[in-house]
Amino acid sequence: MPLFIQDRPMGESPKSVAEFLQRFPHFKEGAAALTSKHTKEVPPHGLLYVGQREMAVISPDDESIQVLGTDDATTCHIVILRHTGSNVTGMSHFDGSGLQHAVHQLTDIVIKETGQGQIQNGRLELTLVGGFKDERNMSEELSVKILDTFNKSPAHIHLVTACITDLNTRVDKGVPFPIIYGLAVIIQTGEIFPAKFQDRGPDQPLRSARHFTGSEDVINIYDIRRRQLVIGPFNYSSMDEIDLLCRLPDPIIRQHLSTSPEQEPKHFEACVRAALVQIRDFPEPLKSVFKGKGNHYKKEPDGKWTKVN
Repeated sequence: MPLFIQDRPMGESPKSVAEFLQRFPHFKEGAAALTSKHTKEVPPHGLLYVGQREMAVISPDDESIQVLGTDDATTCHIVILRHTGSNVTGMSHFDGSGLQHAVHQLTDIVIKETGQGQIQNGRLELTLVGGFKDERNMSEELSVKILDTFNKSPAHIHLVTACITDLNTRVDKGVPFPIIYGLAVIIQTGEIFPAKFQDRGPDQPLRSARHFTGSEDVINIYDIRRRQLVIGPFNYSSMDEIDLLCRLPDPIIRQHLSTSPEQEPKHFEACVRAALVQIRDFPEPLKSVFKGKGNHYKKEPDGKWTKVN
């Protein structure tokens, strides 16, 4: 089925964001409403944080998780897919890698968890947020690619919000920046708002190391049956001269290890350095970290994650 917009098929996928907005100008109003919202700081209680090249799907009867969130999106895009009848909600943080498989997997899980008995009692609604008018047009390429991928999905999906690239850009002293870097969705109500997070969950350097070394898979990090965050097992590639990379000064890390150096948040260098140290100190993670099994965590009432294996 094609992607639906205002209950009609989108038709041929747009070749540019400008073409998309010319055909569907009403998305400007929705984007303006979203970007005008105050950014909320989300506490760790009931939060599942989704990182780059990760996805998660949550059922509304999960007492541990009430909010899905992600941030640090510059050229990256945030995707929320939600069934309005079951309230089953999925989120992913896309940078373009593994996109087609990830879209199919995200859609399939939301549909499966909704169940055939409820699928007709609502509809699948899609929210796209992210990117900005960057000089290399990486954001626009990803916006168009995501629209095209969902448009080719066999599922019946309604695009309700598209705050992408042109619509997510502010200019400060001649330099473009994203307006929204992070987003959260409340599972029960479907409320979506700009967000930043006090806690991003366990194993962050390990999770960053995976995509930092070139792994293109978008992985599902939540076991919806066990209601556990599951990291791995996965491998990541070694890097030449890793000792030298770990000692790089912050300006070099920002300039050469980012797609958008001027727009990265203040903690960018610290996160990259932590991932590099992870790669250096724990080569061959299947042996040095996972030892044949993933890291499983459960969410405690106080917001902390407790390892269960």
